[in-house]
Amino acid sequence: MRAGRLKTRRYRPYRRRRWGLLFLLLGAACLVAAWCWQSGGISLFPAPAPTLSPDESARDSRTLTLPGGTWYALQLGVFESESAAREFAAGYQARGAAGYLTDADSFHVLAAAYPARADAQAVQANLRTLHGVDAYMYEISRPEITLRLTGQKAQLDALSDAYDFIGQLADQLYSLSQFMDSGEMESAEAVAALVSQRETLSALSLRLQSLFAAAPHAAVTRITDLLGDLDAALAVAIQTQGSARLGAQIKYCQLLCLDRMAAYAQSLA
Repeated sequence: MRAGRLKTRRYRPYRRRRWGLLFLLLGAACLVAAWCWQSGGISLFPAPAPTLSPDESARDSRTLTLPGGTWYALQLGVFESESAAREFAAGYQARGAAGYLTDADSFHVLAAAYPARADAQAVQANLRTLHGVDAYMYEISRPEITLRLTGQKAQLDALSDAYDFIGQLADQLYSLSQFMDSGEMESAEAVAALVSQRETLSALSLRLQSLFAAAPHAAVTRITDLLGDLDAALAVAIQTQGSARLGAQIKYCQLLCLDRMAAYAQSLA
């Protein structure tokens, strides 16, 4: 009913009181939200899963630390157009480069990432001297983040395992790519290692999805999305033919781990 059609005088004061109460409740909600944001705590508020034991479903609080660090990637080019960047990247993927695209501002085409600047500089010099390719340093930095989490014990265990797995996967993929580039590992052996990693990833992903089936927090959703993207990228790598292209896809998976986890940590910082 519109205000112009009101006939009684008693309706107007009642309407003001109702809106006043609504604004009071909204204000209280904003204060609570502001406190939660400043405290840095994440409450998962789980819906109990029927298959969990009493110990697993017990409410728990803990602190998890995501370690910070910097990886040094070699950048092959920067583009405003995504299609141009992908076309450019495809030419390098056939030669063993990841061809990974970041879109933080423009589309950066990355070849590979290294834990030490000196390692990246050595490869950078070889690319220029032996192949006539100019590559530039691109740092992927992740701040150290400490999270205070509240939820079911099984949920917090699974989320902690996911953080650990993604960090370890990036390291293991780096080692695989180094063995492939140096000729110390055959494609079949590398594929077997990827299959094993994918099986672990799939089990972890299913575990998270079952534990956080009811309206998961955004901090959880972004991790499950990353695990899904990693699963798809590993599936491509497992089916890739040719050692150069396989090495490129392994580097792609590694950069996916590093880039997305850096963005995740920065969003929580």
